[in-house]
Amino acid sequence: MPPIDDPSTPDDAFTARYEAIAPALFAWATRHASQTLRARLEIEDLLQEVWLRAYRQHKGFIGDAAAFRSWIFAIAKLVMLEIQRRMHRLQRLGMGAGATSRWMSVEALPASITRITQRLSRDESVRALLDHVAGMSREDQELVSYCGLEGATCAEAARRLGIREDAAIKRWQRLRARLRDSGFAHAWLG
Repeated sequence: MPPIDDPSTPDDAFTARYEAIAPALFAWATRHASQTLRARLEIEDLLQEVWLRAYRQHKGFIGDAAAFRSWIFAIAKLVMLEIQRRMHRLQRLGMGAGATSRWMSVEALPASITRITQRLSRDESVRALLDHVAGMSREDQELVSYCGLEGATCAEAARRLGIREDAAIKRWQRLRARLRDSGFAHAWLG
């Protein structure tokens, strides 16, 4: 019998929580990954690494759905930074990035997680949202990323953007209405 924290026997509740926010995570990763990173690493691989790390640590997680979302995005940010640092270091040394599977433990992933990330890579609604957001001002793009994808509060977004909280609240309300009117009323979009 495999150990309890063996990713080949995933915890169904954890996987369900992850799957619920996976579209937002995919959109966030696609939006924030540098061109260099996207050229050398599939977003699906990044998400699989996030799932694997979160799965290995999830037994210690305590919190509701909003806290889970913040926790997952914190892991995603760390994974992305680690990958970017590694790629920069290898580039500085004149070495290629090599196979990402040597760095990540994706071979330990259950097939259900691989299917989730593969499905997201083909999901036209995620791509359409990203295209729509790309046409917005930089500040509105950031607000969608912070409040809509990451699930941050308007107060947190205001601090990150350097604007007043009431301005962030009003802008986010208008952006949500515009997104809904444009057909982007996804459950995973804050």
